[in-house]
Amino acid sequence: MSRPKDSSGTSEEEPFLLTMLPFAGLGALLLVAAIWHYLPRAENQRAIQDPSLSIVERWERQERRDIPIDPTRDFSLGAEDATVTIVVFSDFQCPYCAEAAKAVSELLKDHEGDVRLVFKNFPLDVACNERMEQQLHALACQAAFTARCAGRQREELFWEVHDALFDVRGLTIQDLHRVPMELDVAIDALNACVSARTPLANVKEDIALGRDLGVRGTPVLFVNGKKLADYRNAALQRVVEHLLEGGAQ
Repeated sequence: MSRPKDSSGTSEEEPFLLTMLPFAGLGALLLVAAIWHYLPRAENQRAIQDPSLSIVERWERQERRDIPIDPTRDFSLGAEDATVTIVVFSDFQCPYCAEAAKAVSELLKDHEGDVRLVFKNFPLDVACNERMEQQLHALACQAAFTARCAGRQREELFWEVHDALFDVRGLTIQDLHRVPMELDVAIDALNACVSARTPLANVKEDIALGRDLGVRGTPVLFVNGKKLADYRNAALQRVVEHLLEGGAQ
């Protein structure tokens, strides 16, 4: 049964429909725009995951991201003008990160002067990474603070603590106290820095940057701005040698 018309002879439904038409058109346009935006990315992801591609080809097809590097706050090894820059998002309590750290260390030795490493914190710990859906590494934030606080004394101390923490299997709170004491670290200053969570802002900046870049777990490596899915030594060597031989930057 149709609704009655008003005195002008127009159905009560017609003004409502006329009002909604522009919104329906806008919704359709937004849907088309979304499909247009995401379809190429989906196609690119399928191409990247194609098992017939080599590790270098998969890396080349990744989107290049602009990753800010600040020498006043980021810890790095290697020349700033190196041909290859590796940015790693890492967690000191992550065993896979320890493997990646070893692989990158070997790479730096093999290609001294040509490769630069930049370290970014991404602890999988709700104590400083609040958007974690569940707690994974309960000491990762404190480990990040320990390394960064040591680095505030001297940059090389960051890397000494970095290496020592990754050498530990099954990191404990005792290890976080023991490792700096075995190195040339001013312990009172370190403890004050860690207790005050002085590096928290820097760690959170790294986490926010990582999330913007799609980092959700660790380790994640970017080689010259492109994500490298495989952190093992052989994969790193292939991509780095490709770049040093004049491959696409």
